[in-house]
Amino acid sequence: MNAPVRSRLEVRLGAPPPPPPGLRPFTAGDVPALAALMWDAYRGTPDEADVGDVQGAVREIHLTMGGEYGAFLPQGSFVADYEDRPVGAALVTLYRDLPLLAFLFTAPTHGGRGVGQGLVQAVMHALAVQGHDTLTLAVTRRNRRARRLYDRLGFIETA
Repeated sequence: MNAPVRSRLEVRLGAPPPPPPGLRPFTAGDVPALAALMWDAYRGTPDEADVGDVQGAVREIHLTMGGEYGAFLPQGSFVADYEDRPVGAALVTLYRDLPLLAFLFTAPTHGGRGVGQGLVQAVMHALAVQGHDTLTLAVTRRNRRARRLYDRLGFIETA
């Protein structure tokens, strides 16, 4: 099976607004719940093969934390909770000296409620406060829903 074709996007951070309430910093203790959430979010999407199953999601989160996609930035990574359970997460690394939104995912039950947008806004705000001026990401070209979100947030295609 061919790997999905991805576009590289970036946004200038400027002075993004503070994130909405209900978001908190990522902790290593979140991994089990986030792995199940990641798999649920990726299943049935153009990116399903990137994760494969729950164990693949655990592996991807550990690879992210371990530096596979650049140095992990826990101070720029966030979790969205609803009724004390994670419903979304944004994991950020420093890849080639630029912050990279390595993973963004939300529970299918919370899709369309602004969770993803809030998470990206939290990332953008935290990175700007830390002195970064750009956030990058790679998105599968066929993932229209994600691309619409990133368009709304001001990301532009660079490659």
